[in-house]
Amino acid sequence: MFGNEIVDMLHSFGTIGLMISLFLLFFIDSMLFPVLPELFLLIFFLAHPSPSWGIELYLIALSASFCGNTFLYLFIRKAGMPEFISGAMKKYTKILISSNEKILFLNNFIPVLPYSGAFISVNKWSYKKAISYLIAGAAIKYGILLSLADTFYIYFSTGMAQKATIALVIATIGLSLIVSYFRKRKIEG
Repeated sequence: MFGNEIVDMLHSFGTIGLMISLFLLFFIDSMLFPVLPELFLLIFFLAHPSPSWGIELYLIALSASFCGNTFLYLFIRKAGMPEFISGAMKKYTKILISSNEKILFLNNFIPVLPYSGAFISVNKWSYKKAISYLIAGAAIKYGILLSLADTFYIYFSTGMAQKATIALVIATIGLSLIVSYFRKRKIEG
């Protein structure tokens, strides 16, 4: 079964290797380019499906999101941004549902702002408010995903729980792609 192959491969990294890998994936996702962190969060959960492992992954995901966004915010604040890019970012922000820090909460569920840390800096948003909204949204999103995955292991056999978790991964990616497609069409229209 495909799920067993994933789990076997992940075990070769060891627990510390998995933790470092997950941190780096979330850090890169929040700073540089999207790497589908939800996908990796749920796949890494399959390596040791238990509530304690889920909590560890949850804390790693939140801390890496915090660190990556904070690092990018501080970098842009210190180094600056070319005027034509910061102008485009400010214009883009104005066409969103919310043009203040609150959009960062929604960004966890409907991805509209890549490089959130840069947007915080360019728009001169309150860092404390912005990072609070960002982490609160991430906490809810990752908490729901990991709780569902853990629930599968409580109520289903291991094989069925792996299949259900992989289905959750696919559904999460599918929803992200659908929302991104419609967001892109709305912005272009």
